[in-house]
Amino acid sequence: MTPYIVILSTGSELTAGRSVDTNSGWIANQLFELGWKVKKFITLPDDPILILSELQTLQSLAKEKPVLAIMTGGLGPTEDDYTLQTVLQLTGKKSYSVEKAKLRLTKIYESRGKEYKDILPSVFRQTHVPEGCKTLDNSVGIAVGFVESLGEHSYLVCMPGVPSEMTEMFKRRLVPELKKLYPRENLVQKTKWLWNMGESLFQNDFIEPNRDQFFKEAEWGVTANRGYIKCIFQSTNEPLLETIIQHLEAQYPKIISDDVFQYVHEQLLKEGLTISVAESCTGGLLGKKLTEQPGSSAYFLGGFLTYANEFKTNLLEVPMDTIETYGAVSDEVAKAMVEGLYQKTRTDFGVSITGIAGPDGGSDNKPVGTVCFGLKEPNGKISVHRYVFPGNREAIRENASNTALFLVYQSLKFRTV
Repeated sequence: MTPYIVILSTGSELTAGRSVDTNSGWIANQLFELGWKVKKFITLPDDPILILSELQTLQSLAKEKPVLAIMTGGLGPTEDDYTLQTVLQLTGKKSYSVEKAKLRLTKIYESRGKEYKDILPSVFRQTHVPEGCKTLDNSVGIAVGFVESLGEHSYLVCMPGVPSEMTEMFKRRLVPELKKLYPRENLVQKTKWLWNMGESLFQNDFIEPNRDQFFKEAEWGVTANRGYIKCIFQSTNEPLLETIIQHLEAQYPKIISDDVFQYVHEQLLKEGLTISVAESCTGGLLGKKLTEQPGSSAYFLGGFLTYANEFKTNLLEVPMDTIETYGAVSDEVAKAMVEGLYQKTRTDFGVSITGIAGPDGGSDNKPVGTVCFGLKEPNGKISVHRYVFPGNREAIRENASNTALFLVYQSLKFRTV
């Protein structure tokens, strides 16, 4: 059974352009990787009449086909949070307070002092849900999510609009429920990443030549990320998927990978290896990515943020004449940075990054987006790599930090001791 999926985002800050809706795209991508495709996005202001009207339309549609509506926002404690109110109007139900959430909220507010304790009655509304619904616990915030019936095999999911709360609730609470409500029997999925390749080129080079051979029985999709595209293949024919992956690996042997973030984390732990970084243009972003997973302290020892040339010289002992001769963004400086990093840290892996993130500072020989990497491997080998990344300053920095992890991934995957 495949539901007609609609994602609704509520909030006047979204419709006024003061905030960008990142929730809808994230949810749609997650659903696709689970085997479901979204049919429509709807963005609504904090207007109970408009919200109720859209929900009534979906309720009517549910009489014709299975509908899954996922709505974010409007579950907070303020007077412009209308989600619960409109759902109660839609269903004719009353609400009740989830005791677990109420106790948690009380404890938090009482710990903040009298002024917070005095407003407790007004904020309890975010612990309320419709009677008889399936609740979705919020382990990050307070507002309780819930799943309400819209009809036979049709459901309305309501979750907080705060991204950190929504993503945790979606992955930990909602996904298990969706798998029960809409089981996808025998569906197999394979995922691979391709680096420094665009979606259009991938479709032209791989999908089109193989469409008749592979993609009559298999579905495919691509999501673009900074530095890589995620290629997703789904089918009930698992041998066919294995064949597709084999062809993909044969066609792109040097730029294909699994999830580099997870692989690097797991492999460094497994092999007991350590890593340190020396960053310039990325401003600490690589160090942030290496420390996002619990347990990273076992392998990440630290690093140097050498944005200015004098810091490259003073902290990493990069010769000033090397910087003056070749420029701060050069293979030679990237190599000297990682050599100096190793002398200071003695870690198994060392990564240096120096580049031009823009918007200024580029030239004909070194355009904005030029980034040089130094990589020191456990066997002592030092290599340098140069890329020119597209996009704005944010995109270039994200591309660079992600690509640095890809270089570590390649070394871990194919290294010789």
